[in-house]
Amino acid sequence: MLKKPEPLKLGDRVALAAPSSPVPPSILETSISSINYLGLEPVVMPSCHMVHGYLSGPDRQRADDINKAFADPSIKGIFCLRGGFGATRLLPLLDYHMIRKNPKVFLGYSDITALHTAFNQLCGFITFHGPMPNTSYSRMDSYSLDSLKQNLFSAQPPGTVINPPHQPLKAVYPGKARGLVTGGNLSLLQGTLGSPYEVDTKDKILFLEDVGERPYRLDKALTALSLAGKFRDCSGIILGTFTECQEPDADAVPPNTRIAGSVLTIQQIIDEVVRPWGKPTIANLRAGHVAPQCTIALGMEASFDTLSMTLCFG
Repeated sequence: MLKKPEPLKLGDRVALAAPSSPVPPSILETSISSINYLGLEPVVMPSCHMVHGYLSGPDRQRADDINKAFADPSIKGIFCLRGGFGATRLLPLLDYHMIRKNPKVFLGYSDITALHTAFNQLCGFITFHGPMPNTSYSRMDSYSLDSLKQNLFSAQPPGTVINPPHQPLKAVYPGKARGLVTGGNLSLLQGTLGSPYEVDTKDKILFLEDVGERPYRLDKALTALSLAGKFRDCSGIILGTFTECQEPDADAVPPNTRIAGSVLTIQQIIDEVVRPWGKPTIANLRAGHVAPQCTIALGMEASFDTLSMTLCFG
């Protein structure tokens, strides 16, 4: 079991950091308001104000912000501003020895998957895959907000995770699974294969989600994980949401950008690439690029059973 950081308390100072893509000033203000809404004091790191192409500041600045937020004893948590692109560029620049000695609540998803995997595996503490403050917590649905608060403000494990109404979990391959939960965004996991930061799925439950990827790209990413032994090694698989991952209509894409006259559905791809490994697998966990969404404690032990369709953390 990885170490669970100290839960947040009302009045705690928390850093707003921007490891990935930038946001306009109006969205930064929304994010600051979100932190205030939770009863926390925002500390805005310098890269939140920066723009470097599609990055929120140069690599060294973004990495320094993360390092300084972990090193500052007055800061009790770190909320990532948004996803996008760029977190993987920070991986060689982070002070993992220092971060390991200062575990803190760390929240984000999508591109932030790269940092979750590194902090779980290299620093030994639980991190949180959940909604980021740019989405405005004050206007967030009660399901998402309750799940977020339960994970960040409580020392107790979340227990049973229940999907929003009318969104049942689905069994892909029957069985029971137990293990530490790892994973996140499928494309980001694919991108670190072969590096010192690739995901280790040995005896773990692998969680996957993605957004905006056409079916053949999902096939490519899932096949890469399969070839790398990630499905072979895991104890079970949780499939989250795959938002806007359908093939677009023919008149919605430029000419000559289709690789075939027809496509495989996401379900077909899962059946052909994931299911043959025979690992207990559930799908439709409402986590990822979707609302409402649950917050997931990455690195925490969990279990699920496809017979009762229950998923429990802790």
